[in-house]
Amino acid sequence: MQKSNNFKIFVSIVLVIMVIVVGVFLYFKANIMRESVKVITEKGSYNANEELKLDIENNAEESMCFSSCYPYLMQENEGNWKFYNYSSCGKEDVVEKCISPKDLKAFGITLDATLIKSALSRLAIPACIGCNIGDKFRVDKIFYSNEFEINK
Repeated sequence: MQKSNNFKIFVSIVLVIMVIVVGVFLYFKANIMRESVKVITEKGSYNANEELKLDIENNAEESMCFSSCYPYLMQENEGNWKFYNYSSCGKEDVVEKCISPKDLKAFGITLDATLIKSALSRLAIPACIGCNIGDKFRVDKIFYSNEFEINK
């Protein structure tokens, strides 16, 4: 009987250790992915209707792809981060552009003065990880740019 109880305790300890190891692995994998993608604006301050230049650097192991409808989302900070309101997309939301692993792409975004408030802002970039161009877009991760000012 004693051997049976010792075996159960041993198996329980091994299972707990395995759960902890898997949890730590998943946590670090998520953080490595977040830190391995950099979204950086060219400047720290922009005027409304100016083109915001943005670099996205993918140092991850998988490609990251962007939406044909909402490749970026603008956020403003008025005590907490809030999304600007957008009109609806009138077409199917599919994967339109991708960045391969270890690649860098530059984008230009014209800031729409009708949506922008004079506030501290950042971009939220929804990405589909490991997708292909033409696939239905799904949000696997959201990457955030540095903060910047928009002057109206």
